[in-house]
Amino acid sequence: MGLWVADGEKGLIMVDGGGCRRAGPPGEALCGARGRIWCAGAERCRCYAEATGDYLCDTALPTGVCAMAALGNQVYALSADADSVTAFCAETGAILGCAPAGMYPRDLCPHPGGKLLLVAGGASGEMLLLDASLRCLKTYRLPGTVCGACFLGRGMAALCAVERGETLASCLYAVSFRGVTEEIFSLPLVPGCLCGLPDGGCAMGCCGETVCFRANKKAALRQPFSCPLRLRAARGCMLLCEAGEGVFSLPSGRRVYSGENALDVLPTRFRSHCEETGNRQ
Repeated sequence: MGLWVADGEKGLIMVDGGGCRRAGPPGEALCGARGRIWCAGAERCRCYAEATGDYLCDTALPTGVCAMAALGNQVYALSADADSVTAFCAETGAILGCAPAGMYPRDLCPHPGGKLLLVAGGASGEMLLLDASLRCLKTYRLPGTVCGACFLGRGMAALCAVERGETLASCLYAVSFRGVTEEIFSLPLVPGCLCGLPDGGCAMGCCGETVCFRANKKAALRQPFSCPLRLRAARGCMLLCEAGEGVFSLPSGRRVYSGENALDVLPTRFRSHCEETGNRQ
């Protein structure tokens, strides 16, 4: 397994069997679809061939893209600046549609079945369930600020920043499609990120700790990390972007990329030097 890393300082980095090489300018969010890697930067969203890193095309998106996801032949980009989600063609970059998405939205997650999209609506205190055409199917009200959203078991999960007295807590809620909400975990820490896992579970990152949950909502693994920015599921592991440190593979805790501004990461098709040798870069 190789890696694509969106580094806000060094650029778009390919980590492969020969080490690291720069493929493009800095970016903030990544998405893989149809053999292509899309990287959203400050000005344009650029597309590269996944296998080679060759530049293919680009498209204009609203500023402040904080997360991207793919369903079939469409890529979705969530803009915290524009409070919207934009759909575009994964092959050409042609814009297909746009829809409102809360207030300073934070995250979006595609359903494994390929037909639904979850949006963490941020300060609006909402989680939105959209179909592939960006039609809003249901809006779920949650406590505090909704920082992360993913699918959990036969329902959904939301990571919220909730004020409890003088403390800001990270609260993880299980939400049924009918809207029944259950708090399943909380920590007196600032929330960072949330990620769905292939087994139907999820992983949450807070400023101080990451916690993994099985599909039955039971905590399975807890590891200390000071400031997790992004979690990604990969084959046999998870990838975590840690502010000021780089990218780590979980549960081993091994650093697989060094960089103070690693904002997003994707596993890709080629083998990475770091996994092959087991050495820290």
